[in-house]
Amino acid sequence: MKIISTGFAQANGVGGASAGDDNVVEAVYTYIPAEVTIPTIGSAVYAHTITGVLKNFTLDSSVNNVAADVQIKNGNAICTNGAKIAGNLILGNGYAALDNCTVSGTIHVSKYVTLNGGASLVQGDIIAAGQGVAAGSNAIAIANGATVNGSILSNGSVSVTSSPGSEVKGNVTVAGTATSVATVANNSKVDGFVQSSGTIANAGTIVGAKTQHVTGLVPPPVPLVPNWSEIPYPTPFSSTSWAAQGFQELVWNGPCVISGVDPSWTALSALTVPTVVNTLTKCGAAGLSTDSNVKTLTLKVNVAFVSNRFAFTKLKVLSSDTTARRLWLYVPDSNSADGLPTCVAPSGDITMSSETDIAPEVSVMAYTPCKFYSDRDGWRGQIYGGEVGFGQQAKLTFVPVGVPGVNLSGTPYVPPVPAHLGVRTSLRDLVTSG
Repeated sequence: MKIISTGFAQANGVGGASAGDDNVVEAVYTYIPAEVTIPTIGSAVYAHTITGVLKNFTLDSSVNNVAADVQIKNGNAICTNGAKIAGNLILGNGYAALDNCTVSGTIHVSKYVTLNGGASLVQGDIIAAGQGVAAGSNAIAIANGATVNGSILSNGSVSVTSSPGSEVKGNVTVAGTATSVATVANNSKVDGFVQSSGTIANAGTIVGAKTQHVTGLVPPPVPLVPNWSEIPYPTPFSSTSWAAQGFQELVWNGPCVISGVDPSWTALSALTVPTVVNTLTKCGAAGLSTDSNVKTLTLKVNVAFVSNRFAFTKLKVLSSDTTARRLWLYVPDSNSADGLPTCVAPSGDITMSSETDIAPEVSVMAYTPCKFYSDRDGWRGQIYGGEVGFGQQAKLTFVPVGVPGVNLSGTPYVPPVPAHLGVRTSLRDLVTSG
């Protein structure tokens, strides 16, 4: 940033001498961009651990101005074959490897990011804290025609490579060491400026300013992913947050494997008061499951199932009218004191397979300290799991649901460091008209 300041003498010269009447000074400072942090609320998917590869996975949002974020406490996001995330991708302890995938928000990771392929697009920024990245390796690599519409901020080297050309439409800031390199290869382009704590290797096009050996650049922080929110199922029911929200408790007395047209299941469609269906005692560690026939649940009110395990196939959930309804599939965390997902018996998984069809008026929250797994495309709502995995056909439409009385944001918001001036690189007097 260049600052030009003009000063004037308290009294002008006499006898025609005017050389000292005014003086112009030019100072040039490095510009340190604002640190970008990601809000820690409203995620569509929260996973304490992530497994598997996102193939053909689609995450979108049916709510305007609400990003369908994916927050992963531990683990890597590996994305291939046209997967789409309509929000931010935040990895508290992992890397992101995207091959022909799109992210409509910002990617913020603790380790590194690779973005590869002409169908790969990040609408926001890419931020990498560079933890564990070996010397000489890239903290962020944009390759083979990938596009970043935002800016890049890394603690380590950045490479924007060609074949065909890749593009960053914002700025590139390498806040690493003196050995870090910002590389823009032949046929690739950066539309903004490039500044590096080390050097710049440019064989492509950099539209903005190019600044090497910049001191004072602030490395990006490790992203803040909330800690695990433990939700037990305490007794008596009257002491729980569910009761405080107007829910009644229905102790399940029906079968634990729903088959055919079961009267206990169909009776749930006649409920007129928000209800928690407690299957813990009746179904034990085996939990609640369905056979391969389509099971339809029509909601007149909000309903929650609490069970030690769910294994649903061909589930269909409707609203009795045009009113928005909510459904919870809830596996309690048996240890409410350790701040971690406790997946020990009797707690178990939530598995959605074969077919899951959720009506546009209905949204579903799945919570388990064990594993949530889905390989179908009809899920609407949120997912909160100790471990989360998706099959090739998985699709999630994000609608905020939450859990009554529980703050799932976990970690308090930390405001970002604003943009500011770094060190002064030059100071000189400019010639004036006098």
